[in-house]
Amino acid sequence: MVVKNLEKDVLGLITPGDIVLIEYHSREPIENVAWGELLPAVSDDGIVVVDFFGMGEILLRKFMRRGDVDYSRVLELLKELKVVRVGPGTVTYGDILEDIVPSYDPHTFLRSYHSIMSKISRLPKKPRYLVTFGLANYIHFNPENAIKSILTAVSTIPAEDLIVINFVNSDVIKRSHLAMLEELSTAIVEVLEGTLRVYRDGGAGD
Repeated sequence: MVVKNLEKDVLGLITPGDIVLIEYHSREPIENVAWGELLPAVSDDGIVVVDFFGMGEILLRKFMRRGDVDYSRVLELLKELKVVRVGPGTVTYGDILEDIVPSYDPHTFLRSYHSIMSKISRLPKKPRYLVTFGLANYIHFNPENAIKSILTAVSTIPAEDLIVINFVNSDVIKRSHLAMLEELSTAIVEVLEGTLRVYRDGGAGD
């Protein structure tokens, strides 16, 4: 199904406990979808951003270079974000909820994941969305252990109170690893030449 309106055709169909995988290629201006469409659309419901290696920051900088950006609106959005910073890399936006050292050991990853979920559950305003940037980069550096760690965490501590949205650069990781992420996901959205297509959304897509 081709998506004409991200907020209506994708976000309007998902509920807490769902995992949405947004796949894109390296040359795709994904910053427009991420910072120009998705995050503003869900900002009123509370967002936690998990930023691996500062990839969210890089996409934000690219987006801000556009000539048609409503800077005041973006700044208001940034003030509302809670951020988990994973690994080296600058993150200048939002309120840093936790700093995590990247680990490829499943047990260490699980402890970090549990710590994040515990902090989110104790926030005064419970967020509805958890959005990740740079997940493919994390997987790329140690793919087998990274996938094992992710599977262990998701199967052990499901995020039933959150809608998880993972931005994944499909050029960075192997097809088999991407397939494992797809299998975990309730909805799969591919961004191709500015068009969004839903491949699985609980039965409504194709």
